[in-house]
Amino acid sequence: MDMITSIHNESIVETRKLKQKKHREASGLFLAEGLRLCEVAAAVDAVEQAYYHEALADTDRGAALLRELSGRTRRFVKVSARVMQAMAETEAPQGILCVCKCRQVSLKDFQPDKEGLVLLADGIQDPGNLGAMLRILWAGEGRGLICLRGTTDPFGGKCVRASMGGIFHVPVINGVDWPGVARWAIVNGYEVIAAESGAGRDYRRINWPKKTLLCIGNEAQGLITIPAAEVKERVYIPVKEGAESLNAAVAAGILVFEANR
Repeated sequence: MDMITSIHNESIVETRKLKQKKHREASGLFLAEGLRLCEVAAAVDAVEQAYYHEALADTDRGAALLRELSGRTRRFVKVSARVMQAMAETEAPQGILCVCKCRQVSLKDFQPDKEGLVLLADGIQDPGNLGAMLRILWAGEGRGLICLRGTTDPFGGKCVRASMGGIFHVPVINGVDWPGVARWAIVNGYEVIAAESGAGRDYRRINWPKKTLLCIGNEAQGLITIPAAEVKERVYIPVKEGAESLNAAVAAGILVFEANR
């Protein structure tokens, strides 16, 4: 198999464009980098194209992934170390990068087949936080993630890596406005619970609804676009006096597992 050695190769140029949000949105594709993410992507048949460096085959795990991808992807391309470095977003790439299909659904078509918790992100800016929320939802059997307009892109590289594969297992509704979500919640029987720092009731003292829409706000400002009158319950996580409040992802983790307990 020929190796691509130029960063100006047309397919390399087009793939690198997926680092930008506008190109991800236009194509419905995003990048997954590294062994773990590409293994998960391959397992759910989400990979459209795979680019690899030959050193990946030096390990049993890498060789197994290459064998799986070679028979399942539309494009399976060997690249030089220089090209891989240019394509990757990490400083020390592991030698594999996949172009994957976004598992994104519209709010209209989002109807979870089981009761449970849907997480809503309102203005979350840290992609590490949002990615960790996807990881939590996958681990905690959450039904989906709704990102209000103004939230960081869940298909951006840092978020995808922080999700540890959750991006391939959790349905994502991205870039929607609150009024539409509020109507969706009413139609589908979801009750709106909002996490607040030190406000409302202790999260351990409420009866979590069978269908919960849990809202987590911006790291600094809290909820930005959700009117207080449209929240059924506000909950907080008690912390030791003098300690800093928990960040958005940690709070989401505690509340997701409590709601599903």
